[in-house]
Amino acid sequence: MGTLSYILREDTWGNGYATEAAQHVADFAFATVGLERLEAMHHPDNPASGCVLIKTGFTRTGTCDRRTDDGTTAAYQVYALPLP
Repeated sequence: MGTLSYILREDTWGNGYATEAAQHVADFAFATVGLERLEAMHHPDNPASGCVLIKTGFTRTGTCDRRTDDGTTAAYQVYALPLP
């Protein structure tokens, strides 16, 4: 199992770069590395990342409470992508 994570500069948002990159990483993870599952999560204030994951084939599996930079917790959205 592997974890997908990405950060893009704000001036690149909305161009499909994250979706394209996530698809390439998923293809590499399954075909070359031999992983059987990828997981990813995003902050609840960033629904665009959820769209990226869904477009890449991930399915939302639940939430996970994570501590944020200001010391509070947030219910991150958790996704999984099994081997196709």
